[in-house]
Amino acid sequence: MAVKQPLALIHCGLGRAANWRPFLNVIERPVSPLLIELPGHGLAEAYDTSRDFADQAVELAIDEMPSDPVPLIGHSYGAVLALRIAVERPYRVSSLVLVEPPFFAAVKGRWAYEKIERDLAGFNKKMSAAEHATAAKEFHAIWGDGTPWSELNGEQRAYIVDRIPLVKACDTLLFDDRPGLLNPDRLEELDMPVTFVDGGDTHPVIPEIISTIGDRIPDAEWVTVPNAGHMLPMTHPERLLEAVGDRLFVDPPKLD
Repeated sequence: MAVKQPLALIHCGLGRAANWRPFLNVIERPVSPLLIELPGHGLAEAYDTSRDFADQAVELAIDEMPSDPVPLIGHSYGAVLALRIAVERPYRVSSLVLVEPPFFAAVKGRWAYEKIERDLAGFNKKMSAAEHATAAKEFHAIWGDGTPWSELNGEQRAYIVDRIPLVKACDTLLFDDRPGLLNPDRLEELDMPVTFVDGGDTHPVIPEIISTIGDRIPDAEWVTVPNAGHMLPMTHPERLLEAVGDRLFVDPPKLD
């Protein structure tokens, strides 16, 4: 019987662990997925508002991951969280895949940062006014899978609206880099293979972020999936596997 390789996965904000099912379904080899759920998402414990969101998410992830190093893949907020785990606990990560990492702090003072601030202005205004339903619609328009808000079913819209305040809880990591991941030498000390993946149709801040971070990581690669947007693990799982298979697995699965 083939040994199943463990594989840790962290989903995007406002998502759930099940978002990885399309990707897992195209892996034609035995794997043992460790589906890490963010606080307040899916079946995970509620978010403790008295503590930092990212700190709690790291604790949940580390509790799920084995003591031996494993491949770790993160999407969106989950990608930046995965980067934090790799920087702070490199002995737990054998290889790292970062899909569409919105680590905005990396490009502060640049045109791409100013653009994302402008594009999120409507969302932030609605959040400040506690207009969560409208804020969720604004956020989905930028970071969704391309499906119009009106075409999501009632359960999907309610799930996003209920959790939209958690987006602001992510700011301490994404915009402020509270753990100091961008400090001198921290990224340069990563010694595992790191693969960045973005979609060809994603927001322009994402490739700017990847370029900036990737230049500092010794063993980094960057793959763009054509015609894909921010939610490419769900919309283009086969192409994602092709992009990362030889870095994520020792002997990569092959697609016909």
